[in-house]
This record gives sequence, structure tokens and C-alpha cells, in this order.
Amino acid sequence: MRKPSDNGLRQIAEKTGFNISTVSRALNNRAGVSNTATRRILQAARELGYRNPAKPVYAVILPATRESSWYLHCVLAALREESLQRNVQLEIVFTDQAEFLQERNLAGIISLDYNSEIVHHLNTVIPLVCLNDFPIHLDNIYSVSSNDAQGIREAVGLLVSHGHRKIGMFFRGGLDVRGTKERIAAFEECRDLFALEPDALELQNCQNPYKNYFFDSILSLIRRGVTAIICSGESESAEALAAVRLCGRRVPDDLSLICYEVKYFSRFLDPPLTTIEQDFPALAHAAFELLEQLIHTGSAPGDVVINCRLHERSSVSIPPAGK
Repeated sequence: MRKPSDNGLRQIAEKTGFNISTVSRALNNRAGVSNTATRRILQAARELGYRNPAKPVYAVILPATRESSWYLHCVLAALREESLQRNVQLEIVFTDQAEFLQERNLAGIISLDYNSEIVHHLNTVIPLVCLNDFPIHLDNIYSVSSNDAQGIREAVGLLVSHGHRKIGMFFRGGLDVRGTKERIAAFEECRDLFALEPDALELQNCQNPYKNYFFDSILSLIRRGVTAIICSGESESAEALAAVRLCGRRVPDDLSLICYEVKYFSRFLDPPLTTIEQDFPALAHAAFELLEQLIHTGSAPGDVVINCRLHERSSVSIPPAGK
């Protein structure tokens, strides 16, 4: 958008037929203006290239779920910290409330909707960046994402270096999620990368979680002879560790375990967990940088991929004798 002239409010008022006070209330997200009027005023403001001189407001779109997760906690904490440093205001909106976005004067949007469903239905010209989702180059929508493949390859490589030749990976959720698809593909590619036997890698998924699904899924992997398990997700670590113990196994004496990192948590479990960490501060920083490029120039150089980190702690060791 171009820099507004001093009479920007007057131009919008003339274009829409509303008085200046109504235009001002709509542009500053204040009450007292109907939804229809607000949408007309915001549309006119965008067409005229108006930019609100007040503190920018970015919307953060979350999946419409009743479940909280360590992942969302971690990424929201990083986005909040970045917004404070940039003096930007954040508004949290769920995908089933997305129509609300058309009634707010927003400078930009960061979407955490894993399946990109809302992105395809948003009738808006507001600059938008997807976080940890597939790239969608519709109307200059770009993505910032973790390098999930690199993280899984490093985790499998660590297990192989300890002598593991039968490795399982547990994940849950649909295969239409970008991170899940990349992690599975990278896991499967490790057969050739590390010259493993065709049956060396075992996958276990639970699409419909039920009361004992952690226990049953990990028990299934153990029965298939795995000596190490990778749990693909931030919310799985404590339950995975408990499920291994319920199966009568000890970590790492009987079974090595790698999970995803939860800051201030993973290293205090017993044993401290070896983890793959998504660099949430770097993801948040890159998302804001990319969004601001779209806001100020209308284009971006491309998608951004952030490498994961592997933290080696005490949950990985050599396989038991005879395995």
C-alpha cells in the first residue's frame, strides 16, 4: 500500500458516503459501526492505499479445535514475543470465526491453520503468511515452515549411530498436514540413506484417538521388534514415556525414545528426553519479516524454511543385547 495522504480519512468518507467520524471508528476497530458499513469502509481504504498510522494489528488464525496442545502454546508464545519487539498488536481468531476478519482493520494475517482450509475461503486482500503449512501462492500468500525432513533424518541418524536397526515412528492425525507428510516421507527415505533393511522402519498412526491409543500404538511397535521409537509431535512426549513404562519397558535400557522438544519441560522428565526442536523464535521472526515485506512491497522473495535442532540427552542408548 502507498503512504496515505493527510486527507486519507476524507477521501474514504467521500468514496463511501459515510462521515469522517464513522470512517475513523471503523478504521480503528471501534464499536458503533455496522458490519456492512465497516466492510465498505475497509474495502475503500484498501483501494485507496490507506495505512493506519496507529499500532498495526495482525490477526493470528488458529485451527477450530477444542484441544489445546504444546505445539500451539510454543508457537503462540514465540509470536507474542516477536510482536512485543515490533510493537504490533495481535488478535487471535479461530477458523470458524474467520468471517470476523472482514470486519477488522488488519495490517496482516498469520495463519496457523494446518490444512490451509480457511486460506482458500478468505475473501480478503490482506497480506497473509502461513506458518508450518504447505506453500500456497495464491495472491502472494507464502509460508514459513520448519524443516521437518531434516529433523527426522538427524534423529534416525542418531539412532543408527547407536546401533539401532529396527526403528519405529509414532504419529497421529491426518496425512493432509504438511508436517506429518514431510516427517513420514523423510522417515521412509532413511532406509536408503542409512542402508537399512526393507523392514527396518515401522510406522504407527492413530487417526481416531481413544483412551488407550498411546499404550496400544507403542505396544504394537514394540511387538514388531523395534528398539527405538520417534514420537512425532510436541504433545506426545510425556504420554509416550508413560506408555513405554506401562508396556513394561525402561527408557533407554530397553527402548530408546526421541520426542519433539517442549521448552522448560522435556529436559526435566525422567529420563531427560532426546528431542527434535522446532525453532519457534526463528519461525516467528521469519513470519513477521515475510509478512512485513508483503505489506510494504506487495511481494516476497519466496517461502522460508527453518532447520530443526536435535538435543541429545539421556533417552537414547545402544540397543539391548541380542536386539
